[in-house]
Amino acid sequence: MPIRILVVDDTELNLKLVSAILIKDGYEVITARNGLEALDVIKTSPPALAILDVMMPDMDGYTLCGHFRQNPLTSKIPIIILTALTGVDDKIKAFDSGADDFLAKPFEPQELRARIKVLLRRTVQEEPAQNSDVVGKVIAVFSLRGGVGVSMLSSNLAASLSQIWRSPVALVDLAFMNGQSALLFDLPLRNTWADVGNSPAKEVDITLLNSAMLHHDSGVRILASPRRPEDSETVTAEHVQLTIEILRKHYEYIVLDLPHDFTETTLTGLDMADQILLLLAPETASVRCAGNALDTFSHLKYPDERTTLILNWPFKGKGLPRTGIESALKKEINIVIPFAGDAVVSSIMLGKPSALQTPLDPLGAFLEDLAYLNSKEEHKQNPPEITRDRIWQVKKRAQARQWKS
Repeated sequence: MPIRILVVDDTELNLKLVSAILIKDGYEVITARNGLEALDVIKTSPPALAILDVMMPDMDGYTLCGHFRQNPLTSKIPIIILTALTGVDDKIKAFDSGADDFLAKPFEPQELRARIKVLLRRTVQEEPAQNSDVVGKVIAVFSLRGGVGVSMLSSNLAASLSQIWRSPVALVDLAFMNGQSALLFDLPLRNTWADVGNSPAKEVDITLLNSAMLHHDSGVRILASPRRPEDSETVTAEHVQLTIEILRKHYEYIVLDLPHDFTETTLTGLDMADQILLLLAPETASVRCAGNALDTFSHLKYPDERTTLILNWPFKGKGLPRTGIESALKKEINIVIPFAGDAVVSSIMLGKPSALQTPLDPLGAFLEDLAYLNSKEEHKQNPPEITRDRIWQVKKRAQARQWKS
């Protein structure tokens, strides 16, 4: 049975052009000339994907997209906004309304075809086993100082772990006020933590979590921060605790992207972490924040070996000397991330972690090696056959770095 795609546009010519492309590729096409007609059509013919124009009478494409997201028949389908409006505000508005992709007119048929295939592939990606015997490792990335690269490191760790071990990895964004994990993978906020918080904590299960997570082609599954801070008000520490407990039974690795605070939900994440990567920059305020974090960890009786101190060099030029920082913190710095400049900016702008965008460049390789260093020991000892050659290369590089572990 062919895949059904809904095309909504008030211009007859546009409907015919898009329909012709899709029919040629073997899709079944249903059309509507306005939002009200589209809402009526889905009652009898719910599509697998929808392509919506923006400028329509009575109801624009953004509003229609919002209605689709609220309707159980269409709440999970991929949606492409197709429009002549090309401003940044228009793209943000499309994603805020719940769209999965944004394509400006005029467009190349090959590009529309490619985007449809990507979105349809995401909807059928295999989920982790429901009755898995996995004991996942929880890695928390944390800093009390903003701007030192917590989200950058979290996203690259998750991407690298998924690529190295050929297994889905859960990336959990606990920065409810301003989390950007989805943005760093160029994914729209179709589902977020708000979908979990809307249910009582005791009703959280793997089915709910999988439906709330965003799926990236790399194998990373992102539980994203809500669109608006107020949407996270229903998420409690109990939600966070049960979520991590469930995920570690179904995912080999769970990476926590933590905010710069010690709120109850943050502390829950830190308490449940097997490894805490404490990030700092070579400047006074950052060192002071790292010291406060270490003092708090001590009061919480976290084992010293649970915390890995990572110095990130986010700016070009001089900074505080490593030996001076170690002396002030009374703790060795395990790893130093070198200044990468344009590589980091490019990664953020494109929404593609360096470990995926440029895996063979210095920064991409460095982050992949860091992910290997923090992998489970049983994986290092018995790597899967499918990725054994790659593991050998990563292991060789990581050993050459002589990192303190």
